[in-house]
Amino acid sequence: MICKRLLKKGSFSRYLLFSVCDLFESDYQFFAASIAYYTLMSVIPLFIFLFFLGMMVFHVDFKSFIPPEIINSPLKPIFLQIEDVINDSGIISGTAALIMLWFSRGIFLSIEKSFCEILDKTNPAGFFYKHIVTILVIFFLWILMLVFYVVKYLIAVLMPKLPILSLFTSIAVPILVFVFIFSIYYFLLPVKVSGRFVMKVTLIVFILLAVFEKVFIWFIFNLSKVSILYGSFAAIVVFLLWIYYSATVLLLGVGIIKAKMLAEEM
Repeated sequence: MICKRLLKKGSFSRYLLFSVCDLFESDYQFFAASIAYYTLMSVIPLFIFLFFLGMMVFHVDFKSFIPPEIINSPLKPIFLQIEDVINDSGIISGTAALIMLWFSRGIFLSIEKSFCEILDKTNPAGFFYKHIVTILVIFFLWILMLVFYVVKYLIAVLMPKLPILSLFTSIAVPILVFVFIFSIYYFLLPVKVSGRFVMKVTLIVFILLAVFEKVFIWFIFNLSKVSILYGSFAAIVVFLLWIYYSATVLLLGVGIIKAKMLAEEM
């Protein structure tokens, strides 16, 4: 194993280099693709359900909040499809919550499987159901994080003259992301790792995700031709790529933990 040569010195920087090396030597991309798939399949029903609650229960006219340039953008078919589904059958829109929960279960099972494979540990039987309360809390954090992400960009576009709301979401989103990452590592790993080391790994992954988000947004808006290649499906493709690479960065943190374990065995 070539990457093990990087662990002759047991420093945190060496652990990080090992995780980057192991990313290409192992199947991190396969696991990231699995997580991205289940995330995409759960996010779509989530937004359908939220639209259903807003339009049918709270009588919110979402179109009045969306600028015409966004409605007439490549996202238009998605908005129209969601509206048709909600108008045609409220029951279907309501059951979107159940579909979301089913695919969300797949997210956590994919994360659990990925962690076990990367760390070369046995998949504990009944792990999902034994930790159902913890997983539900992390799942709630995940939904809250997604909602705040959407609200953050909506405020930036629709209400730029309200800096207080923009500041609130700008602070809330990083905090939720950090807590979410820490919870994933601390509670879902198949091995026991000290909270202090998990905090270090979380901080590194959080910084990498923040840098990746800026680079990814710049790439999509300045260099990418994804809207030309995929047309009305561009938004889904962009979101899938973002989730895929974010999941890859998340798995890098597991690679750091794997490096620490291997270094202690050498």
